[in-house]
Order: sequence, then structure tokens, then C-alpha cells
Amino acid sequence: MENADKMLKWSEELKAEMKDLPFDKDDIRFDFFGLLYDIGYSYYLGHMLLDITYFIQNGKVMFNESLSDYKKHIDRAVEISKSQLMNQSYYNSLNRNFLIGTWSNFELCVTTFCEAVTSTEEKSHILEHQLNDVLKTLKRTEINPDDLIRLKTLLKKDHLTHVPIVRKTDLLFKKAQGYSRNVEEDKEFLKFLGKFRNTFHTNFIYYGKDYEYRYEDKAVFHFADNEVVVWNDKYNGRPELYFDIKTTIKEIWKALILSIDHKELIPYPVSSAP
Repeated sequence: MENADKMLKWSEELKAEMKDLPFDKDDIRFDFFGLLYDIGYSYYLGHMLLDITYFIQNGKVMFNESLSDYKKHIDRAVEISKSQLMNQSYYNSLNRNFLIGTWSNFELCVTTFCEAVTSTEEKSHILEHQLNDVLKTLKRTEINPDDLIRLKTLLKKDHLTHVPIVRKTDLLFKKAQGYSRNVEEDKEFLKFLGKFRNTFHTNFIYYGKDYEYRYEDKAVFHFADNEVVVWNDKYNGRPELYFDIKTTIKEIWKALILSIDHKELIPYPVSSAP
């Protein structure tokens, strides 16, 4: 119950914080917080269900005969609290969905924000980042004009969503005036979280150059090539770590949108969200 209390408190504090934001309710800069609230609240509900399975197992929650046809489903839910393997699987699934949702929300909002605040020249440059890298590598090589046209067709991105997130956040950091946080520390945090998020697609196995990240005084993450990511945190596996990560993402976003002046409305990319 302690975890559920903390999660609900975090969600309620986020709702209160949203009331003081200087943005229109239909602006992506505000939407970020609403989407973040939804992710956190869903995580809270998932943990609350876990608590309820323990209450059922211990006889603190009982059902009358009117739910007899549903008992087989209730029994399956209770298995989460009885089996260590199922408990860990359920908990891992909650954490994975929580972090993927948090990062996906950040990526969507960063892309939409970039679309609105960048000039045509800035946007063209970032869309051609891969082409520019290749041409820089081949600067001593004469390229046939037809081949150059082909390279541009192959390497230029069609939309900012196809540009790596780090290039978009770097652009936003450059445009920020009076950024209230430590830029270099926040860049390193986003680098870490991007690497961590990518391992969700490979069951937490990391592929790449060995890397270690110390998250303030809260956790140390170790990334070793072709191995599962491991970490030690002061919470001993409790969900506070994930809410701290979520809070850091929120504070980075808030610092960016408050330090980049843009008066016009920035709407959500589509007319209605799923």
C-alpha cells in the first residue's frame, strides 16, 4: 500500500503543477504533462491491482456468489501474488510499459516542439544530418553529380520523427535562453535513458560500447556489450526509481519549454489522440 500511496501522491502533485503552466490546454507543451499523468496513473493502477491480489489471497477481499462465473479470472489474478516468477514478470511488465510510455511521450513532444520552433534552414540542416556526415567523410573524394543526387534521395529524412532524438534535443538546448538546469548533466541523462530504452526491445540485453551511468546518488547502471543491463539503486528495486526518472524527464521538458520563447499555439500532431 505504501507504493500505491506514493504513486497517487505523485499523480496528484502533477495535476496541481499543471494548473500553473503558462500554456494553452491544447498546446503540446501542456499536453506533455497530461500524457505523463496518464502514464503515471496507469502505472499506479497496475500496482494497486497487485496489492489487491495480496488482499484477496489473505482473505481481506472476498467475493459473493454473484461473481462465481468470474472466479477463474480472479484466481488467475491471485497467482501473481502466489508465484515469485509471475510476480516478477508482472512487475517487469509494469516497469517496461512505464518507461517506454515516458520516453515515447518525450520523443513525440520534442519532435512536435522542434517542428514549431525551428526555422526552415535549421529544419533542413537537421533533416540532412546523415547526408552531411557522409559528405564530411568523403570531403577528399570527388562525387559524381548524379551520385550526389542519389545520396540526397537516400539519406535525407522526410520528417523530424526520423531524426535521432539526441540531435533534436541538442538543437533545443542551443535555442534555450536561461536554461534553469545543468545542460551537460541533462544531455548525459538523456543519452543514458535512450540507451536504456533501446534495451527494452532486446529483453534488456545491451549491444554497443561499454557504458556506465551514475544517476545522481540514486542508482548506478552498467551497460556491457552483449549482456543484460544491471544496476544498483538505493530503493532496492522499489518503483520510486522509475518515478525519479520520470520526474527528471519532466523537469528537463519544463526547463526547455520555459526557456524557448514561442508565442504561437503548438497543437498536438493530429486532431484527436487514440
